[in-house]
Amino acid sequence: MKPVSNTSKDTQKRILDIAEQLLLTRGFNAFSYQHISSALGVRNAAIHYHFPRKTDLGVALVQRYRRRFGRFMEAHSALDPLQQLERYFELTDAYFHQDEQICPSGILTTEFHTLPEEIQQEASAFITEMRDWAKTIARRGREEGVMAYQGSPDAMGELMFAALQGGLQLARIDAGILDVIKQQIRDLLKVEKP
Repeated sequence: MKPVSNTSKDTQKRILDIAEQLLLTRGFNAFSYQHISSALGVRNAAIHYHFPRKTDLGVALVQRYRRRFGRFMEAHSALDPLQQLERYFELTDAYFHQDEQICPSGILTTEFHTLPEEIQQEASAFITEMRDWAKTIARRGREEGVMAYQGSPDAMGELMFAALQGGLQLARIDAGILDVIKQQIRDLLKVEKP
């Protein structure tokens, strides 16, 4: 097997970057290889060289999200639960402030039933990882006595995840809604804004 050249790796990365932008602003089903090749100034064949099927591109995108999120969780694993909660909020804000994007998990769940099975499998694993992190924050917060709330940690984590996902969608028509949702989550957890 021949090693992949730096030029080939760079082209592959640029394809993924453009596809990511399209996914987060339009959705997976609303872009084609033509959109990517036009942005790159190449023919569709160049895209097919790196990703023979759009499904291959979708799987690669979700796998990239999973790697990034894994690094994000690892980088913040030593923080206390209140700091992790604020980093979780910042992650949501980062998507919104970048062209009013929806988090990848939000777009993937919206289109889930129309995605090819291979992408569904990766998306399901990615979304589970994100939900689990929210549950972990809620669980650690209660165990360490810095959060107090009704119900179970798992239910609170699910609520946090769902509220932020929905908030990103609503923020496209009401930019202030994310701050309202984040404050309501803090209120439910009985924590102060830092």
